Amino acid sequence: MILPVGSIVTEKTLEEFYILKKSLESFHDCRWILSCDAYTYDELNGQENVDCHLLVSTDDCDHNLADEEKRENWMKVMMTKFDIAKFGIEKYEHILFLDCDMIFVNPIEDKVLKQFENKDIDACICQHMTNDWKNEAMHGLFNAGMFHVKSLEFVEAWENLSKQYKQYGFYYEQQPLEYVQRNFLTVNLPINYNIGWWRFNNAQTHARLSLLQLQDNKLFFGPRPAVNFHVHTVRPLEYENFGQFLVDKVLTLFDKSQNDVYEKIALSIRK
Repeated sequence: MILPVGSIVTEKTLEEFYILKKSLESFHDCRWILSCDAYTYDELNGQENVDCHLLVSTDDCDHNLADEEKRENWMKVMMTKFDIAKFGIEKYEHILFLDCDMIFVNPIEDKVLKQFENKDIDACICQHMTNDWKNEAMHGLFNAGMFHVKSLEFVEAWENLSKQYKQYGFYYEQQPLEYVQRNFLTVNLPINYNIGWWRFNNAQTHARLSLLQLQDNKLFFGPRPAVNFHVHTVRPLEYENFGQFLVDKVLTLFDKSQNDVYEKIALSIRK
């Protein structure tokens, strides 16, 4: 199965994109559709399996800072994910969107790939799964950094509601997903997908870290194969990396394994 994959890549996130690309292509035959700034367009355009679109005017942005201009720029960058999703649907009839700050450590399971091909399913989405309802009420039930979509109507509805994020007090384009999905047939991907640092960082979930273990030289999250992690690894940040503890945990498990893929990923992170 050829897997069409979309992402947003800027000068600040390029090194993390290379890690994402290398790790995912260890398991799947991918065709990339990317929203780029001028720097990454020049770097990536023309590569064999990469289709670049110059959609980002600046990567001087961040959603975790108090600087209002950087927050505004962040939203402009995030809105380009909808352009990428529409390009993917037009060309391949579906697309998997991923933030750059991800590492794949196992293949996407066949049972999930079947949902990607199921024409009755509009989208596959990922809950935050923090068990922190107050926090999710502020930031959204779902994480907008990983989704698979086939329905153009779904994308357009999400995009249109996101344009009104200030009017409704939504958290960027992420929180609108919670409301849009109510009108479509969607599948929630299980906890071993899109494993973000936020699933481990409070008193009631910290013990989940002990569920990350090696089985037959592959990373597992409890009884399930850990498919992908969502955490910054090499991007320079203007604040503390909230997920560094998860990076450290994963690298420790990589070191204990005899897995060539993991060794290569670890080298990319540590170089």
